[in-house]
Amino acid sequence: MKRFFALAFTLILAVSAAAQVKGPVAPAMTPEQIKSSESLAAKFDESAAREKRRLETFADRPLGGVIQRSFNIFTNYLVMAAEMMPESSYGFRPTPDVRTFGEQINHATGSHYSFCNQAGLPPGVQKQTAPNLAGVTSKPAIVAALRESIAYCDRILAAASEAWLMEVVPGLGGSSSGQIRAMRAHAFIYNTVHSAEDYGTITTYLRMQGVVPPSTALHPRP
Repeated sequence: MKRFFALAFTLILAVSAAAQVKGPVAPAMTPEQIKSSESLAAKFDESAAREKRRLETFADRPLGGVIQRSFNIFTNYLVMAAEMMPESSYGFRPTPDVRTFGEQINHATGSHYSFCNQAGLPPGVQKQTAPNLAGVTSKPAIVAALRESIAYCDRILAAASEAWLMEVVPGLGGSSSGQIRAMRAHAFIYNTVHSAEDYGTITTYLRMQGVVPPSTALHPRP
């Protein structure tokens, strides 16, 4: 139980930090970036409409609802970042010993399947596993795989009841202590925290390639 609340607290801190972090003022956006940002904002609005339907039953899903809402925030940013980065920059890596941008997105995709399958599946959801993305460098293929991984986790969370999420089960990872017994919700909270970490990582790649991250492009500071 202590581990569960510690993870929940970490998630809250991550959301708060993402909203409040300050850094160098972003350079002025080019007309092409503005057009791209406006298009992405429209896509963000589409997902917001989907989220609004979920929030109508939020009172009945205080645990699952907040996990799904937080997951949607960061994964929307991940998808927008993947779409904003030019395909010519998918092979970019800030230093020789880290992943390329494309590999970092593929890492996020694989992690979604790993964490969302950890706790088992609620009734009505068919199991999917991560596709083999080794050597995949095509932007359309990478973005499509990322989207499907998010949709898969989304289907699980939409089908998960509060009682199912609160069941304590063995074999959950994402902890320095290895496999632990915890609520099923643990896996989904950790998945959201990890998605936030992945987004924070790729903002560096975007900035170094002259691309304004979507969280800044959509909510510019005055």
